[in-house]
Amino acid sequence: MGYIKQITIQGFKSYKDQTKIEPFSPKSNIVVGRNGAGKSNFFAAVRFVLGDDYENMSREERQALLHEGSGSAVMSAYVEVTFDNSDGRFHNNGKSEFVLRRTIGAKKDEYSMDRKNSTKREVFEMLEAAGLSRSNPFYIVPQGRVTAITNMKDEERLNLLKEISGSNVYEKRRADSLKLMTDTDQKCERIDELVNDINQRLQELEGEKKELEAWNKNDRERRALLYTMNARRESELEAQIERIDAARHSGVADTDVHKARFLQNEHDMQEVETQINTLRSEIKLQTEERAQQESERKDAARHKAALELERSDLTEGQSAAQQSQQRRDADLKRVRRDIQDRKTKLSQLLPEYEAKKEEETAVRAQLAEAEGQRKRLEEKQGRSASYSNKRQRDDALRKRIDDITMDLSTRKSIQVQTDEDIQALQGEIASLEAEVAKLEADLENEGDNTLNLGEQVQKAKDAQDALRDQQSTLFRDDNRLSAQLENAERQLRLAEREFSHLLDHGTSKGLETLRRLQTQHDLRGIHGTIAELFEVPEPYKIATEVAAGPALFNVVCDNDNTASKCIELLNKERGGRLAFISLNRVKPRAVDVPHTADAAPLLPKLRYDPKYEKAFQQVFNKVVVCPELSICQSLARNHDVLALTPDGDRAHKKGGYHGGYFDPSKSKLDGHRKVVGLREQVDELRARKSAIQTELDGLRQRLTAAASDVRKAEYQKSHAQDGYLPMRQTLRTKQAELQRKTNTLEKMQQTAASILSAMNELGSQQSDLEAEIASEFRKALSRDEETLLQSLTGTVRDLNRQLSALIEERSELESKKSEIEVELRENLNPRFDQLLAQQKDAGGSGGQSAQLKECERALKAADKAVAEFDSRIQELEDQRQQANEQLAQYEETKGEKERSNRELAKLMEKAQKGMQRKLADRAQAREELNAVQRDIRELGTLPEEAYHKFTRWSADRLVSELDKVNRALKKYSHVNKKAFQQYEDFTRRREHLTTRRGELDTSHEAIQNLVEVLDQRKDEAIARTFKQVSKYFQEVFVQLVPAGTGRLIIQRRSDREARRGGDVDSDDEDERTGRGTNGKTSVENYTGVGIAVSFNSKHDEQQRIQQLSGGQKALCALALVFAIQQCDPAPFYLFDEIDANLDAQYRTAVAEMLRKLSGKGGESGEGGGQFICTTFRPEMVLVADKCYAVSYKNSASKIDVFDREGALEFVETSQKTAGR
Repeated sequence: MGYIKQITIQGFKSYKDQTKIEPFSPKSNIVVGRNGAGKSNFFAAVRFVLGDDYENMSREERQALLHEGSGSAVMSAYVEVTFDNSDGRFHNNGKSEFVLRRTIGAKKDEYSMDRKNSTKREVFEMLEAAGLSRSNPFYIVPQGRVTAITNMKDEERLNLLKEISGSNVYEKRRADSLKLMTDTDQKCERIDELVNDINQRLQELEGEKKELEAWNKNDRERRALLYTMNARRESELEAQIERIDAARHSGVADTDVHKARFLQNEHDMQEVETQINTLRSEIKLQTEERAQQESERKDAARHKAALELERSDLTEGQSAAQQSQQRRDADLKRVRRDIQDRKTKLSQLLPEYEAKKEEETAVRAQLAEAEGQRKRLEEKQGRSASYSNKRQRDDALRKRIDDITMDLSTRKSIQVQTDEDIQALQGEIASLEAEVAKLEADLENEGDNTLNLGEQVQKAKDAQDALRDQQSTLFRDDNRLSAQLENAERQLRLAEREFSHLLDHGTSKGLETLRRLQTQHDLRGIHGTIAELFEVPEPYKIATEVAAGPALFNVVCDNDNTASKCIELLNKERGGRLAFISLNRVKPRAVDVPHTADAAPLLPKLRYDPKYEKAFQQVFNKVVVCPELSICQSLARNHDVLALTPDGDRAHKKGGYHGGYFDPSKSKLDGHRKVVGLREQVDELRARKSAIQTELDGLRQRLTAAASDVRKAEYQKSHAQDGYLPMRQTLRTKQAELQRKTNTLEKMQQTAASILSAMNELGSQQSDLEAEIASEFRKALSRDEETLLQSLTGTVRDLNRQLSALIEERSELESKKSEIEVELRENLNPRFDQLLAQQKDAGGSGGQSAQLKECERALKAADKAVAEFDSRIQELEDQRQQANEQLAQYEETKGEKERSNRELAKLMEKAQKGMQRKLADRAQAREELNAVQRDIRELGTLPEEAYHKFTRWSADRLVSELDKVNRALKKYSHVNKKAFQQYEDFTRRREHLTTRRGELDTSHEAIQNLVEVLDQRKDEAIARTFKQVSKYFQEVFVQLVPAGTGRLIIQRRSDREARRGGDVDSDDEDERTGRGTNGKTSVENYTGVGIAVSFNSKHDEQQRIQQLSGGQKALCALALVFAIQQCDPAPFYLFDEIDANLDAQYRTAVAEMLRKLSGKGGESGEGGGQFICTTFRPEMVLVADKCYAVSYKNSASKIDVFDREGALEFVETSQKTAGR
């Protein structure tokens, strides 16, 4: 039967070890496995050994097929397929099996048949003879082929039909014959022309001798005239080239000026951006400190209110009880009236405050949207200059869209968590409000009240407050340092990233690894890189950087032991590559460096520690700086030194030059210095922060002791208190906690709003990027986009001003609102509660005078603390306002620089286009000059008088004289100096050409007959193939869709013309007609093959494939594949996930089709075909005779036999895993 009995794989892709698969069934075999386990690699292995899609591989492609994983490297791989040959399909001397193996390595690709080496041609001939036709490769259906057939156009299906019929062979032979016939015709025409020319030439040769002298005289005159005209044109063109060069040099100078301004603006913008980041950090820090100060001020005001109440209580305690009661009643009435008055004012103020707040939120949203749109346009403008084509831009944009999608997902999860926190906090607030209400109700019925505060408690609290003040100051300093450190670390990361881009990957990674290793292993004896150990004057910076080259980042160490240890650690860490200079080993060679007025050694210009003298001599000993390249060339040739100009242009001793523009923004020295400076700044800030943390740790211990003292004093005082004081303290604690949670809720709601705004901005970015991907690629923004960008800049500036005004108005209202709320919360409401409590108190106790004195002292201190907090809050507000103004100025400066750079970019682009036009004009002039000079050379040697004879003549006179000479020369155009010799040569050539013409006529007739025979055979093969495929397609489709029907439709040019008059449908029955209406054969008249099917009825109107769903299209494609296979049956078939795009019902039908086809011949397989299919669906598994499962473990794939139940469980598990 010729089916596949067994497959052995070793070293191929994911199959590392020798994998000898258990023999296959001659019927249906199903291979299942998880994605990535190696199913497709198994399929690829069979295609590899059969030569399908793996021909003419390069070394890199062969290497890619070898297994890559842990352990020893795989040097070669092979795939071996054992075929059943019981029917003698493979001609191998009657053996019952045929073994085909293909082995590959980095430098080999070999075949063997039955353990004997064979050529690729021998293998393909054996497979062709066994029925595995390369013209019909549908016995192998890889992933994607069904989809490709599904998406085929009618013309492509016709080409597929031609390929299956083998017409390509006929077409190739016919094309070769036609080419040969065309060559024959051309040769005949050429022979006829040559014979005619020879006959004419023989007649003319008789009279040419007498006219030769006259021709020579006129020819000398003609060449002299042409020389004069070409010499004048040569001078004109050289002058034109000189003018163009002068204009180019002027344009280059202007461009250099624009480029310098552009780079300066970029540098200025970087500095402005640094200032902006610093100001934003300061504003953030001031905002946080202000919030902290306000919180502490609230505590101080609360404490002050308590002291005022206490003083009032103590004062009232000294009067009579009746007077106290009257006074308390008056106070209650006054406080109640004040509370009502403040609430009325607050209710009038709140609508205006909320309106301003909403207006501010709306303006902030407009500002964020405008800034985001402006930023996206600027990023798009930057991308237009960064990418050279649409593909590069789209790849980068898709990557950015993926990043945005991930960011949106993260922010969405944060938003969900924030909403949940808000709901939880609202529940806690509701619970606290209920508790406060209950406590207030309980206090109404509470009769006891404690008025006396112990002096010991107050002193302990004063000490504790003093320590807390110190802690607050340290906290402010720590927060300020944290913000500065965060900003410095961000700038350091940016500088390190930019610096790493200037170095090669190995050096950059090596330097980073070495810094880490110095800390981890306490490496000593490493002094640093060359770049870290010296300073250079600015005029010599470029020359120094160019001269040092990669050696600029060689690492200087004390001895070779240190260098060896560092290299060993770098190898162990796989941390890049570095060059080391050991001071104990380096011995610089003495160099005779010239000292002249035009040349100066570079080494004395450098400033470094003398102990590194040897290292710097090693790098810079031969470097000389000269003002001009011509001097550099002389010194390099005569003194064997590295001579270069201050701009970095250098001359080689063999005559070459190397130089050009040096981009200051790409300076490695500047980048390194910037990184070193930022590292020092970060280290200093970390040291200061560490010192503050140490001081805070000590202060925390003192605070713990002070808190313990307060608790002891309060515990002693608690024995003198009744139940009213704890309840009142609990109420105040609950009220404070309620206020804190309310403030927290407001902040969380603001956070949720900012997250939502950020998500909207990200969504806009994603939409704009997707729109940009769909747009055409341009090197610059469109005019509308540039206009929009300018408009957005103004809009952002206006919105910033509007926002600042709104913030000021809202802050003023918020301040008024806060004053009223603070007065209610911290003064009037506590005072009201205190007065109510005093009504329950029968009177005071002794010692009130001392207590009153102490209370007044504490109240004075509280007044001072509140005043200090108010002063500091106002100071912070002024500083923040000033910082905001500076920030606006810097942002405006940045915008001006950006606008200036856009204008400069336009000017440079315009200058570049002008330069290109000048270059084109120069090239055209140079080409014409070369042509003129070539014409002068072709004139040959002229008499001396010819160079001066016509120099004074005008151009018109020269043209007139040349025309006269040319007319005279026309009379002697047939003159030949070798007339007699040519007469004999032409006679012999005529006889030879006459004989050759007779041979070509005979060959032309034979080729014409061969072309006619080939056309006839090709038409018969295509017609026969279409009938077979159409017949089998109808049968297969009915088996797959019993309720429907399908057919193939041949399309012709004549049908297209007929449709113009009416709806004409062509089908396969029209194949009976031999010729169309236009006289062409029916095959020549074919334009495509269509598919018409009905899935619900055998009589309803059929649909074309373009009208079907994706699953229906895939089923039609599979029906066509089965029909093609039955036209040219193969001994086996390989299907790779052909049911991937099918619906469940169609997968069942396809599985049933495979069962029927594979079961035609019984166990022997005769009359049927073997199927080996990969799938991740259960339908094929249910009808399989044998099931295999691919697993992946330890970086290698393995294939095992499974029973049907195990395979089904394997498929189900894979589907669940994929679903998760």
